[in-house]
Amino acid sequence: MTRFVLEKKSGPAYRQLYAQLKDAIAAGIYPPGSKLPSKRALAAELGVSVITAEHALALLADEGWVEPRERSGVFVLGRGAAAPVRRAALEEMSLPTSVPEDFPFSVLARIMRRTLAEKGERILAKSPPLGTLELRGAIRRYLARSRALDVDEEQILIGSGAEALYSLVVQLLGRETVFALEDPCWEKIRRAYEANGARCVALAMDAEGIALRALDGCRAGALHVTPYHSYPSGITSSADRRAAYAAWAEAQGAWLIEDDYDAELAAPRGRIETLASLLPERTLYLSTFSKTVAPSFRTGYLVLPEALMERYRAELGFYSCSVPVYDQYVLAEFIDSGAFERSLSRRKKKKK
Repeated sequence: MTRFVLEKKSGPAYRQLYAQLKDAIAAGIYPPGSKLPSKRALAAELGVSVITAEHALALLADEGWVEPRERSGVFVLGRGAAAPVRRAALEEMSLPTSVPEDFPFSVLARIMRRTLAEKGERILAKSPPLGTLELRGAIRRYLARSRALDVDEEQILIGSGAEALYSLVVQLLGRETVFALEDPCWEKIRRAYEANGARCVALAMDAEGIALRALDGCRAGALHVTPYHSYPSGITSSADRRAAYAAWAEAQGAWLIEDDYDAELAAPRGRIETLASLLPERTLYLSTFSKTVAPSFRTGYLVLPEALMERYRAELGFYSCSVPVYDQYVLAEFIDSGAFERSLSRRKKKKK
């Protein structure tokens, strides 16, 4: 097996391993069709966690360099120009399976038809800057029921997916703010922050979330966490660790960005304790409907603490909401009718 070496001062371990594996593939050390070392073999050689090795392999798969095959291993697809083509093919294949078979499409279709009939030409209007009051109100009521969050519609911003909201967060908190991220984390989080000029630092995780030793030594101005079912590790932060995040932010005067990815489906109970409920004055709460409703609904929302609303209106209030009002009307009715929560309940029962 090719010898890999990680250096403490060269960035997160998973990114170093990813880069070395990619270079080895590009150099022909691992030719197309060959099998890469397993995540456990890589972890043992480097003295890192299996999660770290798994994240490096996942990045290679995302970029089309390799293909994981169930119970067989990870195989090299190609190198250079061949990779992006294969990646697109893999993404296309994954789309149909991303919508569950028992999703209540007939219910959604009825809501769509009713929205067309009742709203008429209003679906052609430009959205208010924060999003329609109908959708922001539906989200406010849903968060009160399921997250114990007491927020106002004026604190909720509608945006076209998580990536757009990440960019907005950087502009709101300032490009000079250092963002601390889970290690490993979803790669698009880091890339979105850095593309907007922010610097990111990676904090190692253990079985309960971000390791306390990493958190204690962190002096970042913002901490981005996915407390429930962090991707790609699958780790759910313990209640004690979530409390530690809140205590750290309060002590540092830092901001928490709570990315509620997959919480509706991953949490073992219906009502979820959020960081925003523990420290509402310093937490920016973010979620989307891409996984809970459908990928085609590129709709997410950001709940800002009241202390940031004045800054948002003064500096970023000129932005238009990029989500069509028709989609917003449909989602609002889907949530308020109870269909959204019934769908989530069925999917959670099916997973047990």
